[in-house]
Amino acid sequence: MKILSLRILLVFFVSLAFCNDDEKYSFIFGDRVVGEKHVQIMSQEISFTLPGIGHVEYVSGSTSVIEFSGIEGDFWKFRATLTDVENNNTINGIEILDQYRDAVEGSSCYLYVKRGGLDDEVHHIDPVNEEDYYLQEAFEAAHMNIYPNNFRYPFGIDAVDITKGDSWSLSRDSLKFYINIGSPSSMLSSKADLTLKKIKEKRGRKIAYINSISEVDADFRIAVNFLGERRFITGHATGTGSGKFQWDIESTEHLSQKLVLNCAGDFEIGGEKSFMKIFVRTINKKVE
Repeated sequence: MKILSLRILLVFFVSLAFCNDDEKYSFIFGDRVVGEKHVQIMSQEISFTLPGIGHVEYVSGSTSVIEFSGIEGDFWKFRATLTDVENNNTINGIEILDQYRDAVEGSSCYLYVKRGGLDDEVHHIDPVNEEDYYLQEAFEAAHMNIYPNNFRYPFGIDAVDITKGDSWSLSRDSLKFYINIGSPSSMLSSKADLTLKKIKEKRGRKIAYINSISEVDADFRIAVNFLGERRFITGHATGTGSGKFQWDIESTEHLSQKLVLNCAGDFEIGGEKSFMKIFVRTINKKVE
């Protein structure tokens, strides 16, 4: 009788485990509430080597506060503020001065995102205060970077009714982004394959762990200022990226994002052509 009871109990727990594995999840941000805030600590590293100049690194960190301000016409309107701004930009270990760093600290801009259709990235940006319009490029470089914020579909429109182990794709075409302050816009297209690796409970909350592998095709336009000289670099590069995400299912928000991109291609610098590699690493983490 005891053996039979143990077998029944074992079957129950195995069935329960399979039921949990079959549970479906949809990864979409919840309804917007005016005044709601999302606070993240962000860091980014971009590096490459310029022939005749040397190794270039742009390393930045900040705390990002994004608050939903309501609807304005066809757009969601968000107020974005950066605090604790730190930059360590160097060429061959020599610091590149950033004249915007202190000015951006505590300054705010409005992010406008289309509230209809599939285009859920930042459409355009306006400074909150008129006297901050000279920071337009700095705001765009901060909020329209190579890994954009998605304000409706964080993992694409196909991330619906997903079970553990499922994979799906996310494609982006002609995405505008900025490598650094002072550079013109670059363009990127990519295709990522994402997989829901597991669901885990933390402090009574269900957390989704999602991994991604991507292929990237980009047209870069980069301006580098060094020792009073401005170098302009253009080129086409391809490469691969990877990402790891933790997503809070109940509150529908990112807990952490870690993304890495390696790409390479032919570039033109001052009329001379050269092969160049570009490395990008971005880490974002929610402030509890």
